[in-house]
Amino acid sequence: MNADHELDCNYDRTEQLARRIDELARELDALKSELQRGPLSVDGARPTADVTAASATSVAEAGSDVVEGTEHASMSRRHALRAAGVLAAGAVAGGAGIIATASPAAAAQGNFFGGSPAVIANGGAGASAIGVDAQVQGTNARAVQGTSTGNDGVGVYGEGPAAGISGYSTNGQGVYAASATSHALFADMQELYPTGIALAGVYGRGTNGIGVTGVGRIGMRASGDVAGVQATANEIGYPAIEARGDVGVSVGTTRTAFRFDNTATSPLTSGGTYETRDIVVDSAGVIWFCVAGGTPGTWRMLSGPSTAGAFTPVTPARVYDSRLATYAQNGVLGSGQNRTISVANSYNVNGVQVTANFVPVGATAVFANVTVVDTVGAGYLAVNPGGTTVVSASTINWSESGQVLANGVTLTLNGTRQISVINGSGGSTQFIIDVLGYYR
Repeated sequence: MNADHELDCNYDRTEQLARRIDELARELDALKSELQRGPLSVDGARPTADVTAASATSVAEAGSDVVEGTEHASMSRRHALRAAGVLAAGAVAGGAGIIATASPAAAAQGNFFGGSPAVIANGGAGASAIGVDAQVQGTNARAVQGTSTGNDGVGVYGEGPAAGISGYSTNGQGVYAASATSHALFADMQELYPTGIALAGVYGRGTNGIGVTGVGRIGMRASGDVAGVQATANEIGYPAIEARGDVGVSVGTTRTAFRFDNTATSPLTSGGTYETRDIVVDSAGVIWFCVAGGTPGTWRMLSGPSTAGAFTPVTPARVYDSRLATYAQNGVLGSGQNRTISVANSYNVNGVQVTANFVPVGATAVFANVTVVDTVGAGYLAVNPGGTTVVSASTINWSESGQVLANGVTLTLNGTRQISVINGSGGSTQFIIDVLGYYR
């Protein structure tokens, strides 16, 4: 008998709980209907500007009493739910439109006016907490849209230690911004650049599309203390940055237009496949240009530590004449002798300096005429970079006494723009150096 009575009691409690759940569901439906019509105050009337933060506090306290089972004198359950609707719909004039601290609930449509900010969302302090979670499924739908019509207004503003605004999309735009008059998307990373942490004003990542795209008279403008734009392409054969237009890339800078890292392998040995017009700067600092695509393709070396650099022609000028005493080292260069001279400055035919640094600092070689005058016997001269006296080839030869002969030749310089002239023969001679251009 007692067991039957206990079963009946449990059954009655279950029935009561089921009826209570049904009542709550109806009340929630009514609340949604009210919210669609507009926000309500505690007494069921539409809110006015007289509603204060104190009213919000009393509403919260009243709702708490109902939850605890104590009927408040002026507050029914329906009124408590409506009071929650006041806060959820943004009826507190001069305060926040939404104050959300609970778990995610059903979306309610409404217009929020008055006060600033219009919407506050607080997801709590838990790990991976979310203040606002908005989702849509329709074609061209937007989960979150912000519009500002005021001067210097911002449609959507976000700030945070990791990201101000973060957007993710599997088949579209993670973050989309449009502006008719100013920056469509403006991002400012003010924190300094800590060691080992890469910070960026704008960061975009696309798993099946484009990380960051910009359209406008200026599609994208970026500035940063460390880097204006930093882009990485993880898939082989695809560009980190792709620019198309009448002008693909326009670069303005006060110091360095382009800076290349030193990790690329020479295209001649990398085993990679390249396209015509590819440019590679390898780890040795050599710049390569692909004239025919392939594996590895056909390449031309444009510059590098082992190249002379660009040739600059100059009006021919004399840089040395052994016949004149105005030069520090002068006179006949006898058999087995050598002489190291500078080609940096130019002189007139009387040995008076005309132009200092005629061959500039950084020059690696000169194109010059080497002339022998007043030769004695047969012999030759070798001209090497300054300080190199081992003879491996001749620069100019003579066959008898009294000859005047000249030879146009490229002469390699040392780091201080010097050459060494070596007489490795049994004859002797005076000599002259005239420069027609330099490489740098």
